[in-house]
Amino acid sequence: MNGLRPRRIAFLLAQLGADASAAFEEALAPLGITASEAGLLRLIGRNPGISQKAASEQLGVGPSRVVAVLDRLERAGHVERRRSATDRRSHEVHLTADGERLLAALRPIAEAHEAAFTQGLDEGDLERLATSLAAIAASRGLSREIHRDTRGRG
Repeated sequence: MNGLRPRRIAFLLAQLGADASAAFEEALAPLGITASEAGLLRLIGRNPGISQKAASEQLGVGPSRVVAVLDRLERAGHVERRRSATDRRSHEVHLTADGERLLAALRPIAEAHEAAFTQGLDEGDLERLATSLAAIAASRGLSREIHRDTRGRG
């Protein structure tokens, strides 16, 4: 080491990530959904007709985990699965009208969460932070759009 104290960036990112996750779960509680369900709703909303397999791959989780979340969302009336017209072995996932309303209700919650989490930073700070975090994420093969399970578990 060069005589400087360690910056502990990975530790701080982990600590902030855990804090952000817990706060987001709490913010979602009035809607009756979890962050996993919100993420899957967002993915389906951006990719109508996505297959369960493709959703699993994009999220970096095992198919059984995606199926479990989809089952909960389907029981609640937020999504529907349809047999693929091109591959009868595959199911496409679509938001229902209720799912569309729920996705719309998520947006202000996510925006308020972002604002609360970054309070005290000016626009320049936010731009530098976003650029730095995007560079770290890209170097780790992560997406700005999809919250992948990077633990390698299904």
